[in-house]
Amino acid sequence: MKKILFSSLVLLSLMLTGCGEEELTPQVDTSNEYEEFILANRTRTSTDSLIYEWYKKYNTYFIYSFRDADIKWQWAGKMMLEYTAYDPEREKDMEMLKKHLMLIKESLLDNYDEEFLRECLPYKIFLIKTLDAFGISSLSWDTYPSLTNNQDAMMIAYLQSNGRAYSKAVLESDLTNIFGAFFYDKLDVKPLKFISSRVAVKYELVTVPQDPKIEEELSIKPSFSNAHHSANVCGFVKGYGPTVVKEPTQQQDFTDYLWFITQNKGSWIRQRTQFYKRLAKRGSYFIEFYRDEMGKNLIEEQNKKFPADPVRIEDFEYQ
Repeated sequence: MKKILFSSLVLLSLMLTGCGEEELTPQVDTSNEYEEFILANRTRTSTDSLIYEWYKKYNTYFIYSFRDADIKWQWAGKMMLEYTAYDPEREKDMEMLKKHLMLIKESLLDNYDEEFLRECLPYKIFLIKTLDAFGISSLSWDTYPSLTNNQDAMMIAYLQSNGRAYSKAVLESDLTNIFGAFFYDKLDVKPLKFISSRVAVKYELVTVPQDPKIEEELSIKPSFSNAHHSANVCGFVKGYGPTVVKEPTQQQDFTDYLWFITQNKGSWIRQRTQFYKRLAKRGSYFIEFYRDEMGKNLIEEQNKKFPADPVRIEDFEYQ
């Protein structure tokens, strides 16, 4: 049974009130229709073949051909949104869709184990060209990379308002927040030791830590190239935003460490934990929490994935 995903976007709770329209409620499960379409079209194009492959691997419907009623049904009229769908009969749209799938692969699927994704991906992912939604905080229409209905469906868009495709960094940040929120919000016990070890920064920027001593460390650069140097000095795996200097949310922080420890070679991890003491320290806290509260040994998981380049618990020793 797949778990429910929670979005980081506040607007998901927006209710359409006073509009005079009757709220839509689910009546029919259309899952079989999606499955039939994927199976029937699995050899039509290389894109359809990939969608079929992902369906078998992750037990998730990646849907690009659907009725407008399907979206209204899934989101049950609880938010104001506009989107542009792909046209299956338009060759340029299908070329764009293929690029879209590759972007999703690079920004989401490649970051996690197959078993993890099979368990945690929603049942339905609607693939659309553009997505606009009315934000409750801004009281305006904004363009979003993705949304979830807090149940079993997501929408992932490809194009920004300027007509350009979302970058890998932007989409990865958005989807990481959604998945991080899912894990973090559903945890029976929060990783308090891990959370309390977060370095306090000013203006939500890892380049401006509140502790002057930590700020001095920013000028000490490693011998290897590292775009996330400032974040790593502060003990974060990644910095966010276009310039990778915005501090991660607690949800992103949690998911980042899961990726950091289990999805990278031991030599790559050691290169960073040996130079950035807070990465090592917070990594040890994360491993401890996962072992004691989640019942999983992250070191063993990494070793299984990279037997020729394993990581050791000693790699997270700190002073």
